[in-house]
Amino acid sequence: MDLELNAVNGATSILVWSLFPIIISYVSLKSIVFIKVVEGTPTTFIKDGKILEENLKREKYTIDELMEQLRKKDVFYVNDVEFATLETNGEFSILLKKEKQPVRWGDLFGAGQKVKLPQTIIIDGNFIEEAIYEMGYSLEWLKTQLLQRESTVEEVFLVKSII
Repeated sequence: MDLELNAVNGATSILVWSLFPIIISYVSLKSIVFIKVVEGTPTTFIKDGKILEENLKREKYTIDELMEQLRKKDVFYVNDVEFATLETNGEFSILLKKEKQPVRWGDLFGAGQKVKLPQTIIIDGNFIEEAIYEMGYSLEWLKTQLLQRESTVEEVFLVKSII
């Protein structure tokens, strides 16, 4: 450190740089809106085997890059994909159509069902209304389900999909 600089300024800068990540982490835990602003939201590129061109353009993703990501996941035909998304961390997630997925025990001995996209419907005591309605349920129905389990939404940390 330069001898002519004030030690208080150095200590202040270290304190600010130390506290900044802690404050960001704390606010991220408390606010879903803040998380969406800072981290963004996942972008769907393929739905029901069809490429969503507008979403590719919005993310400045070329068709060649999309096909490369599919090939990395051992998928060579877009028609085989039920759902593909670009996650907020840059990873690429793919859900194959039911008939293209590896065979599982339930497939051999039980009736197969159409694969639905798993939805998060409660995060940290907050309802995610858009996901609830997209799954075909109502907020009132979900509240009733919580009451039957003698629970409140504030007590729930995470709920994925309703089976």
